[in-house]
Amino acid sequence: MPYEFVPRNEYRPFQQEVEAIIKKVQNLVRDSFTFQFRTVGSAGRALIMREINGNRGFDLDYNLILNNPDADHFWKPEFAKLALLKAFDEAIKGTMFDNPEDSTTSITIKVKDRAKSRIIRSCDFAVIYYPNDEEYSYFKYVRFNKKAGNYTWEVRKSSYQAEEKLDWLKENVEGYWYEIKTEYEKLKNANKDPNKHSFQLYFESINNVFNRFYNQN
Repeated sequence: MPYEFVPRNEYRPFQQEVEAIIKKVQNLVRDSFTFQFRTVGSAGRALIMREINGNRGFDLDYNLILNNPDADHFWKPEFAKLALLKAFDEAIKGTMFDNPEDSTTSITIKVKDRAKSRIIRSCDFAVIYYPNDEEYSYFKYVRFNKKAGNYTWEVRKSSYQAEEKLDWLKENVEGYWYEIKTEYEKLKNANKDPNKHSFQLYFESINNVFNRFYNQN
């Protein structure tokens, strides 16, 4: 099913609502730990898309970045994930969101149209931290194994390399953003993997455009 870009005046109020909820969550867990939050990939670059006449609406992705990861309880991945899940459950009271879901790689909140069995919009929050070993080419995130019922820390490469490539494109390619946006739209429409996040397609778009123009140079 083909995708279309969501206008800013449509996704921005939703983004503001989500970030107000995150700030409530920050206050709810403050006595135990603190965290920062950051949009991931396409959500922070105005490249939000949705299926045309689809039943899933559009979604946002955030990283919830734990501070002070040297504290003992942060090394138990279920601690922060379950504490944040409980806090989101409290923070969304009085909103249109359904109860938060403990997804494989994130906490997920959704606004649904039950009459049409449709997800209007949703948001995923990955729980992550950057290790203290001064190696920032990767981070660790909480993964929930639903079948086994346990939580583990898993490694994921950081996007810093993608950001470096984006900087090169800014300096060397006229109309670079049009090229990235076009490539992202192409990848989004061609993607057949339901488990691939939008931010992963965004980083792939930067990499593909960079490789094309860098090789030309």
